[in-house]
Amino acid sequence: MVAVDRDSAAPGFRLADRRALISFEDEPSLHRLAEAEHIDGVISPANDWSVGIAARIAHRLALPHPLDPKTAALASSWLKQRERFEEAGVPNDAWLGDGPEVTVQAFSLAGEFHALSGPAGVAALAERAASVLGIREGPTSTRTRITPRGPQVIELAARLGSPAEVELARAATGVDLNDLALKGALGEPIALDELLRRPQAA
Repeated sequence: MVAVDRDSAAPGFRLADRRALISFEDEPSLHRLAEAEHIDGVISPANDWSVGIAARIAHRLALPHPLDPKTAALASSWLKQRERFEEAGVPNDAWLGDGPEVTVQAFSLAGEFHALSGPAGVAALAERAASVLGIREGPTSTRTRITPRGPQVIELAARLGSPAEVELARAATGVDLNDLALKGALGEPIALDELLRRPQAA
């Protein structure tokens, strides 16, 4: 595994076979590295912008990836998301606003949305948001705000949530989103029962 970050002290480096001091937003350098290393897949759990970069590199190198470049570009832009939500009538709210927030961690497989956190009504809205953006595979982390008008989407990230959110989902459901995201990036098959696990009693 090759890990990249411009920070030489990045915690992920200690888990990698090789490391490269490259910003995960430097698309030309990342593409050259991917070609030189003959990688099997590319994943970016770091931020929304790099999700689009990962999808484009995978597409150009004919590597598996859960998102096509067009979908990734839509998902990685808050402005494009907001425009698409407005067109489709998906309730959405501004980045800054009042009211409690709920984040829905989910994983889509073959077009089926599997919510792993969040109440049913909010999870249903997150599923609608993912569908409108064309996301049929891979992880999503959808921030929503609870308002007097009902839940409103703040943003949908087509990637893993924070480490704490991923761990909470694992503890609650037994589903390892890190493992599933890596399998998706490598084009490895994912069985439905991997998304239907439940935690075992201690």
